[in-house]
Amino acid sequence: MSPLLTCRDKIVDAAEKVVIKVGAAHMTLDAVAEKASVSKGGLLYHFSNKERLLKAMLERRKQRFKEVQEKKCAELQNGPTREIKAYILSTLGRDRKTDRIGASLLAAIAHNPKLLGPAREDYRKRLDKLIPAKLRFERGAVIVLAVEGLRLLELLLLSPFNEKQRKKVTEELLKLADEEV
Repeated sequence: MSPLLTCRDKIVDAAEKVVIKVGAAHMTLDAVAEKASVSKGGLLYHFSNKERLLKAMLERRKQRFKEVQEKKCAELQNGPTREIKAYILSTLGRDRKTDRIGASLLAAIAHNPKLLGPAREDYRKRLDKLIPAKLRFERGAVIVLAVEGLRLLELLLLSPFNEKQRKKVTEELLKLADEEV
């Protein structure tokens, strides 16, 4: 563990481990405190309830996604579709650990939809930034919907695609992003 890791980070790390093991719906503050090696009072100092801890986990996922997307963007050739291509690659990038956390958080959100409140406006702003002037709105929207649909199917373990097919779908989405209107 990094010496710069804050107690708050340590608690969120522990919460992720608990969620992977038992799911967000069954995560308890006691289990998280034990996994983080902090007292329940210490945990409650940072997160007064389970909802706030879940929000912190969602915020962390959003921040990590943003970092991955920025990294992908920096790796791509400069151009008008660089942002949407970085979005495709970062969203469809595989990370089994975050898949398990995401699926569990999705279940928690289904039981408490208000957890998504802050994400709605953020998502709208991100969508406006993703669809470049070079693309018709409709084409950009179809790309985003396809990416999100595939990601959701994977989170729910419903995707019918093998890795080779998935790679071809990703390549086709990247081509769609580059096609002239």
